[in-house]
Amino acid sequence: MLRGIVIGTGFAGEGYVMALRQADVEVVALCGRSPERVDGMAARLGIADVRTDWRAAIDALSPEIVVVATPAEPHCEMVEYAVKRGARVVCEKPLGRTAEEGRRMLAAVEAAGVKHAYGATSRYAAGLVRARALVADGVIGEVREVELVGHLGMPPLLPFCWVHSLELGGGMLANGYTHFLAQSQYVIGGIARWATGHIDRVVERVPAGPPLHDFREWAPVDPDRAAGGEWRENNADLADTVITGLELSDGREVRALFQISAFSTARAGGYLAVYGTAGTLHLEGPPWFTQLQHLTTDEGQWADMAFPVVDDPIQSGWSHLVADLVADINGSEEDGYPTFRDGYIANQLIDQVRAASAAANTPIV
Repeated sequence: MLRGIVIGTGFAGEGYVMALRQADVEVVALCGRSPERVDGMAARLGIADVRTDWRAAIDALSPEIVVVATPAEPHCEMVEYAVKRGARVVCEKPLGRTAEEGRRMLAAVEAAGVKHAYGATSRYAAGLVRARALVADGVIGEVREVELVGHLGMPPLLPFCWVHSLELGGGMLANGYTHFLAQSQYVIGGIARWATGHIDRVVERVPAGPPLHDFREWAPVDPDRAAGGEWRENNADLADTVITGLELSDGREVRALFQISAFSTARAGGYLAVYGTAGTLHLEGPPWFTQLQHLTTDEGQWADMAFPVVDDPIQSGWSHLVADLVADINGSEEDGYPTFRDGYIANQLIDQVRAASAAANTPIV
């Protein structure tokens, strides 16, 4: 039996513990910075070995798989340490905070010759799998363009956390665009070649609050408390408009437009649309999607397209990624999965967008 260590005690850490077990990988230790948090999660999940020193855990236990399920700041150090000790690695998105960090991590796993998986897990959404098959079957003809809009509806008085810090790996490019990019590439079978766009912090300061460890625990600070309390600087992008060039297998390039907003709230929350010469596919409810429709150009009518309902699509994504990695490790057939190369490409595109946005903000005189 393969053995794994999970580093991280938030939502993703818990999800990867369950995913490893579903893939028949023994979770031999859980690692986290806060003794209280790691003890609580380990007790809830039935993990006997609890560590606050992830290096010591890797050295002592020599696991076959290490899962890095933390915010992006320590990813590079953790990945490089794990692969030097022969472990395969799963790393949450974004892979690195910059393209340089992504390059280092990709170089590390390739030099070590170990399998590696990158946590762009929303590409496993059932609606996307169905849409990919429809595109491949030519239902909408030749793909011409892709559009993906996401309104997250986060509270503006969200207390300061890693989301508000580029140094910690925050921002919508790192945590929204990474998902949307993987989804668009997967559905049309394209490879991203370039990106440009504009980013906006939206707010300069956010209220301080209790430390946030788990995505599910997000809650706004009371306005009265925020007004009289401490505020901290936000230096991360919370609204982005990105144009990305995607190269198809036949050499054609199509344009993908991404609009991502942390605070905006819309009736449908967002959508992914794939426009072709013979019709359009439209998915609603990103990033996991709840509805898929097909518009036929000739008839001009929308038709619902069925796909399997998944009770917990977020967990399903983590479980699919780990299952594919384990199948690859064991030499079994799998249908491809996101790797560090995908993460490195995303890091390069993010750096391109940040540079383009900085240049565009230079006033014309």
